[in-house]
Amino acid sequence: MILETAVMQVKPGTENDFETALRAAYEMISRMRGYLNHELYKCIESPHEYILIIRWSTVKDHSMGFRKPPEYVHWMEVLQTFMDSPPVEKHYVDIVVSGRNEAVNSTQEVSLSE
Repeated sequence: MILETAVMQVKPGTENDFETALRAAYEMISRMRGYLNHELYKCIESPHEYILIIRWSTVKDHSMGFRKPPEYVHWMEVLQTFMDSPPVEKHYVDIVVSGRNEAVNSTQEVSLSE
């Protein structure tokens, strides 16, 4: 499994429309070969910054399977209207760390207001 991250800087005042556009794009991205799942996070300290995390079976599934079809052009045309700059994309592999599941489960109980 490959974890793709895309850090995105969104134009101030377009956050709600950006989030709506990404929700609408879910159906398109979920049909792509090798797609496993995705998550979107908004930065607390910088409310115009988002990180999109997409899990793919392989890097090739992302670089060739996602970026080559015509749907990708539409995806980027829609999202670029909200962007201050191009997203910064990187790919990662999982490193097994003992105790990670326990730590993840305990952090889920932490409130954002703490």
